[in-house]
Amino acid sequence: MRHFPIFSVSITLFLFSCKAKKDEFVSPIMAPITEAVFASGHIEAKDQFTLTALNDGYIKDVLVTEGDTVATDQTLFAQDNAAAAIQQQSAAENLDIANQQAAPGSPLLQELQAKLLSASQQLQADKTQLERMQRLYYTHSVAKVDLDNAQLNYDNAANNVAVIRQNLGETTLNLKQTLINSRSQLQTASVNTGYYNVKSPGIYKVYTLLKKKGELVRKGEAVAVLGSVADLKIVLSIDEVSIAKLHLRQKVLIGLNTEKGKTYTGYLTKIYPAFDAASQAYTAEAAFDTSAAGIINGTLLQANIIITRKEKAMLIPRSCLSPDGNVLVKKNKRVDTVAIQTGIISNEWVEVISGLALTDKIEKL
Repeated sequence: MRHFPIFSVSITLFLFSCKAKKDEFVSPIMAPITEAVFASGHIEAKDQFTLTALNDGYIKDVLVTEGDTVATDQTLFAQDNAAAAIQQQSAAENLDIANQQAAPGSPLLQELQAKLLSASQQLQADKTQLERMQRLYYTHSVAKVDLDNAQLNYDNAANNVAVIRQNLGETTLNLKQTLINSRSQLQTASVNTGYYNVKSPGIYKVYTLLKKKGELVRKGEAVAVLGSVADLKIVLSIDEVSIAKLHLRQKVLIGLNTEKGKTYTGYLTKIYPAFDAASQAYTAEAAFDTSAAGIINGTLLQANIIITRKEKAMLIPRSCLSPDGNVLVKKNKRVDTVAIQTGIISNEWVEVISGLALTDKIEKL
């Protein structure tokens, strides 16, 4: 595989015959020609992502090593969670108290229920007395003031029952609300405590551990790189000029920096539409045609993405083409200027679409 400067359009020519003469005139040749876009890149695990810490804290223990396959919710890092553990214990104790207070037989509710029972009994007694006074008043056996006093006592007793019943209802509701809040606080504290254990969100392979035991980790700080257990992908950087020439399934020739002289084949699987300002390039992804054993995640590479290939193309040396697209053709003893239509142009060769014949003699400029 021929290597070209980064982010340049490269033309790879495979020539099997040449009709160039030793003088200043040459004839076109027919040979295969391939146009390819060069791209640099690297190997990356499929679905690769960076795992981050959810809380501040010192790392107490690292429970995995690079290369391990981890399960869903498996802990990779254990952080110091002393403060969170205290909060969780406090929340658990508050919940226990709230449960006791909200229970039907709690002392507070029993006291209110006893008051309600006593008030209800007093109301019934005052009702009986009122009814008695009403009968006696109708027979002129008691004065109006006695009836009024009985009515007042009954009304006061009824109001007292209503107040206690309302108080009992509100207290019961408040105790239930306190219980709900205490349960929520314990759940939140438990979740916060769990955040100090950095866990895997799925079944992945650990490619890189970024923190060691004893290091302080801030919330949101990267701690590990995880990715697919077996599947690797090729990530390529494409320049602005070449990105428009790419489409899915195009063939890719890959040369790894770790295996000089060996070429792998693959195909484009994804073309990102957005320009990456950090790398100043577009990004594309490719996959290997066949599983490549022994390839390491992160390996740097160079690739040629095959744009077009022609098995038979008329070619002339690049030195025969003038800047205005003309060539000098020798006819008999004359040299005429001929305009030609060109196709693929490299530093050394030019594809001729029309304007020349294989028998023409072209002068080198």
